[in-house]
Amino acid sequence: MEKKTVWTPDRYAAHRIPGIVVTACGTLLFTCEARDTFSDWARIDLLLFRSEDGGETIEGPLLLASGDKEHPTVNNPVLIPARDGRVFFLYCRDYSVDGGDVFLRVSGDDGLTWSEPRDLMSSTRPDEHAAFAFGPGHGIETPDGTLLSPVWFVPKGAHPDPRSHHPARVSVFYSGDRGKSWTLGEVLPERPDCPDPNETAAAVTSDGGVYLNTRLTGAGYRASAWSQSGVDGFTPLTPARDLPDPTCMGSVVSASWNGQHVLLAVHCASLTDRVNLTCRASLDDGHSWPRSLTVEPGDAGYADLAVKDGVVHVLYEQRFGVVVRLARFAIGELFP
Repeated sequence: MEKKTVWTPDRYAAHRIPGIVVTACGTLLFTCEARDTFSDWARIDLLLFRSEDGGETIEGPLLLASGDKEHPTVNNPVLIPARDGRVFFLYCRDYSVDGGDVFLRVSGDDGLTWSEPRDLMSSTRPDEHAAFAFGPGHGIETPDGTLLSPVWFVPKGAHPDPRSHHPARVSVFYSGDRGKSWTLGEVLPERPDCPDPNETAAAVTSDGGVYLNTRLTGAGYRASAWSQSGVDGFTPLTPARDLPDPTCMGSVVSASWNGQHVLLAVHCASLTDRVNLTCRASLDDGHSWPRSLTVEPGDAGYADLAVKDGVVHVLYEQRFGVVVRLARFAIGELFP
């Protein structure tokens, strides 16, 4: 396994909420929240970096959104690479509360240039939620061309502080017409053994459906749900007790190995601390995760996944984003 440091302290206190995707042209794109302080409500810039050689050299940053005095926090950047070569960039401003909004930018040249921000707040059913955010991590395109990012939000009135991130619910934000219009999908039902579901990742299953992998608050494990359409008809959230979790972001991605469809997951495999970052493989669309590989045994944190030409790329935080690293290994290492 190869590892390299991607970001270290510079003018920002931390580079948090890492995201990584592979474009249709094979370029790796990286995103992060570059924060002036460690607070979720810090003044934040959203940065994009590019690599055309599989992570050997990384170019950037390109500033895609910037917090200002009135709205200091721009947050939860999510990239969705489409098969037609376009890349969609979703993000929020102030978690959509206190005058915050939800935006989309689109690139037609592999992340080199981007359209002006387009306001999508009205598509999120704003009368139903307070705080709202994408992913984090990356979104997906389904086999039928639906562009999709998981979202979490706090129902309006569920907490006396409209800025609170809890108690949350999970849904998806999607476009069925190549990005022209967007809407909020089915809200996954609550259940007592999957408390306060929030940050969520998505991947395509072997039959063309969608698998969701969700962070729970204080449960000690992650949760799973499945849908054939990816936008409704989700199964109830199911505890994924073989994915221990200390309430931290995790990620999933679809891949192939020896002609088989594989789901990969990355998470901090600990009940208490953000340590022991582990990549796992499932051959049954996320119902079990029998194969595992330790990516970082010590301090870790938020992490995202991408696969390019049989190589797994894990972009992950250390020390709450003071350092961000990229690990790379052949997918075959999960199947010795």
